[in-house]
Amino acid sequence: MRKLVLSMVVSIDGYTNGPGGEFIPPDWSADLDRWTFDMIDRFDTLLYGRAAWQDMAAYWPRAEHDPQTPEPQRELARFMNGARKIVFSRSMADASAWSNSVIADGDVSATVAREKAGPGKDMVIFAGARFAQTALGAGVVDEIWLLTLPELFGHGTRLFEGHGLRRKLQLVEHRRMDTGAVLTRYLLGR
Repeated sequence: MRKLVLSMVVSIDGYTNGPGGEFIPPDWSADLDRWTFDMIDRFDTLLYGRAAWQDMAAYWPRAEHDPQTPEPQRELARFMNGARKIVFSRSMADASAWSNSVIADGDVSATVAREKAGPGKDMVIFAGARFAQTALGAGVVDEIWLLTLPELFGHGTRLFEGHGLRRKLQLVEHRRMDTGAVLTRYLLGR
């Protein structure tokens, strides 16, 4: 059975973006390249809420062909653009702005259950704290991967706010990255 992984970049104080809603990327490095390639090997489907999908759709198609984009990031762009994308939205009518995107036709629990039972690699929520909170609240997330940056953002959107659950986590990996960021992987207890 396929799994759903929540994989996010967060600050030490738990934010996924800055005070103006801007994404604050990690410093790119050899360790981040390895983390990226691990992700590419594990997943074939990306899940998003509308806002995160729109942000990603505005960035990744251009990044794949931009000569200013370093090759490891272009490889990630090829993955992002080629992967199947499911966007959960009540207001979107068209997802053609980003290749291989479909709009979910049901609630999160039913859609994810159907996807988990189908063929393919695992799925990932790679952006969008609000949708991540919805998925956590629906109980459909199997693993949490956090890349914690050695920074304080001060304001923004907190990743773990509003999901309403108290859950035990099992640490299965922790690794210091060459930039000082820390990667942690957890399994969610039931």
